Amino acid sequence: MRESKVLKPGLFAMVEVKPNENWPFVIGSVSDKADSITCELLVDEPRPINVKVGDELTLVCSTEVGVYRFPTKITAIETDPIRLTLAPQRDGATHIQRREFFRLSRPLVRASYRPLLGPEDIFHSELKEAPVKDLSGNGISFIISINEELAAGMPLRTEIELAGGRIVNLVGEVVRCLTNEPVMGKSLLCVHFSLIEECDRDRIIGQLFREQLDRAGRRRRLSRRN
Repeated sequence: MRESKVLKPGLFAMVEVKPNENWPFVIGSVSDKADSITCELLVDEPRPINVKVGDELTLVCSTEVGVYRFPTKITAIETDPIRLTLAPQRDGATHIQRREFFRLSRPLVRASYRPLLGPEDIFHSELKEAPVKDLSGNGISFIISINEELAAGMPLRTEIELAGGRIVNLVGEVVRCLTNEPVMGKSLLCVHFSLIEECDRDRIIGQLFREQLDRAGRRRRLSRRN
């Protein structure tokens, strides 16, 4: 794949500094041969990133045709705001599944669930709505009261209302409950999607992608005004 077909100015991207540590950036400029790009950090408050010139990182770019991972190296660093100049490896792009990448905190969705204690519960119309802490193509976490915690392995019927009122129905499985998370007196109910239509998974991931772009755009506009 030619990098110039994927790496374009204005594209939202994530830089993997190390495993499980990702930082959001927007690409500012791309050289003619796509062997050098600049990108600017998108965060609400200025914060340092523990990187230096010569570090090898991974650049993950989300496009309409998929998500691509580029091995790259830092060639220059600017601060206030933080800008990186990166040198992507030629012909180093690999395509990854969308579901492996997207997870968004406080997504703009409504969701509810119901423990499946028997076959009849799958058709029961009464579900309990709860705030969503984060959402991905693989799972969801609800904020619930401590006294509503469920055992790991408990199957759940889950309903998610996406933008435009589209409803996604699926079956999940409780992975764990984290007591006093994210605040005292609450628990984080972490659910893995065990039975979901792939088209519904794509709809979830598509919304998360659009929300990430929108958030990044708002932060960029605010920083320009300030």
